[in-house]
Amino acid sequence: MTASTDPYLLRLLLHCWRCDLRLVPVNTTEFDEEQQTHAPKRNYKCGLGCHKQLIDAAAIESKTWGAAERRATLTDVQLAYRQSVLEMLLAKVVIGPTEADVTYTWRM
Repeated sequence: MTASTDPYLLRLLLHCWRCDLRLVPVNTTEFDEEQQTHAPKRNYKCGLGCHKQLIDAAAIESKTWGAAERRATLTDVQLAYRQSVLEMLLAKVVIGPTEADVTYTWRM
């Protein structure tokens, strides 16, 4: 396993259901009403525009990590090693028409 500082854990794994291309990372800002400031937000999007809405990176990464933990009975993996672990376990993660539609193609 190798450690990574890449903030996008699914950079090489997340694919679009329609065109099957990898989703690309996108940094945006979101206005925080309470703080009255703009905060950075991590997202993924289809390069061809199949998904009109951005995919929340934190949400899909958390969901995928949870599925990997259940599949491989993982515990206490440091954040820096999660990308490497996911790439060992998964061949592809396909996001469907909605963020709730996720299909995992496991290597093992």
